[in-house]
Amino acid sequence: MKKRFLISSLKIVFRIFSEYKVRSALAILGITFGTFALILMISISNSLTEKINQEATKLGENIILVKAGEVRVFRGQERALTTANTLKLEEAYIIKNRIEHIKNLAPAYTLNYPVRYKDKIINTTIIGTTTEYPVIRNIKVKEGRFFNLEEMQRGEKVIVIGSKIAEKFFKNENPIGKTILIFRVPVKVIGVMEEKGADITGNDQDILIYTPIKTAMRRLANVDYINTIYIQADSKESINIVKNQIKLLLRKLHHINPSDKDDFTVISMEDVIKMQTQALKIFKLLGVISAGVSFLIGAIGILSIMILIVNQRKQEIGIRRAVGATRNNILTQFILESGIIALIGGVFGAFLGVLITSIVFLLFKLPFIIVVDVIIFATISSVILGFVAGIYPAIKASKITPLEALR
Repeated sequence: MKKRFLISSLKIVFRIFSEYKVRSALAILGITFGTFALILMISISNSLTEKINQEATKLGENIILVKAGEVRVFRGQERALTTANTLKLEEAYIIKNRIEHIKNLAPAYTLNYPVRYKDKIINTTIIGTTTEYPVIRNIKVKEGRFFNLEEMQRGEKVIVIGSKIAEKFFKNENPIGKTILIFRVPVKVIGVMEEKGADITGNDQDILIYTPIKTAMRRLANVDYINTIYIQADSKESINIVKNQIKLLLRKLHHINPSDKDDFTVISMEDVIKMQTQALKIFKLLGVISAGVSFLIGAIGILSIMILIVNQRKQEIGIRRAVGATRNNILTQFILESGIIALIGGVFGAFLGVLITSIVFLLFKLPFIIVVDVIIFATISSVILGFVAGIYPAIKASKITPLEALR
């Protein structure tokens, strides 16, 4: 009996589709787009969050940056608001010796210079740093080696180049032992780093060049200050403690009055990640709101079409009541019809959401994360919304009497 009732309801629903094509399509599209938007937005948001976490590992674990001047992070990228030359090399070692919970520390001087090999020129970033830098930043040498402690202390003119620099300059040649020019200064290539891609701040790590810090400060830039200190805390829980202690110590070393601003900035990768994930939360919220609006439009569409159908089918309802159909039979039938309309829209929206999301993941090389729970939730929500939207038309239909139908 129930099976026959369901088949009969399905036939009626498809008949409705054929008779009210435009209205049915609009009602289904509203539910479809709501389901699609919910799956798409949440899936992409989760994928981008995972992408951020993956990119964060490229920077190393529990990283804290001390920057000279005032630096702010906008959209995951560092922007220098002011510059300063007050951050000294010896202060980096004072920080390491006086502050607890520091696992590794590497001072650095970063500069942008053109580099040349034969007739090829590349504008890139040179990082003068120490031997601890690869450990802190979780980077490894693919060919050759990184500079050693003796080369660092003596300020030797040696460099380790990123994989893209090696590819553009040398192609099939072995770069180890070759000499390139950094703004007229000849330096020897002793290593090539493995490919890392862009980090969480958007900087391409494969076009960087590494050299001993004294080489960068004395031979390339001729300065007596640094602009960055890379610090690795011994645990995630220690990050805020170390940050606060660094601020207090540097303010004291720089003789900054209590009312004056810092001439340095201390940030952690956790700060960058929080800012990016906060933007993703807004993106996800907007997605849920748009999906909710679409569901509402779909529900209104189902409500309007079901009311129209009730008015068009008064004679049919009256005849059914006359031959023994109860009010509950009519009520159930119309609620089931609206639920089936919503189910069709929900299933189609779920299929479309998974398809488009998968295409987006492939095109933008994002982690493939589609949460099955979200698909089930979106589809069930669409069906529930259809049932709710069909309640009023169903009640209206169930109140029609045979006499009213004859009139």
